[in-house]
Amino acid sequence: MSLDTTSRPAPKLNHARIRRFLQEQLHEREAILRDVAPTAAPNVDPVSWATAQATQRVMDQITAALDRLEAGTYGRCIRCGGAIVAARLDVMPYAENCIDCQRNVDRR
Repeated sequence: MSLDTTSRPAPKLNHARIRRFLQEQLHEREAILRDVAPTAAPNVDPVSWATAQATQRVMDQITAALDRLEAGTYGRCIRCGGAIVAARLDVMPYAENCIDCQRNVDRR
């Protein structure tokens, strides 16, 4: 059973705290990239390369979340526009989809 989340308001969030946390996460991942960069090539060190690729994907998600904070759309699903529940944002502050839409994405 799917609930209509489009009419539900976005959760009340402390945007300044979230922004600081996301910026800290971004800086930590930048440090990881700097550490693995010398060997981050599939033919040199596949593990470093995979780490760099995964780290870059998360950095892109964090940057997009910071952009949504600036645009005033943080906490809203980018697919359906519904609210992303606060518990999901607590676990993954850079989540861009509500749970229902993320399930649909994962099925593909």
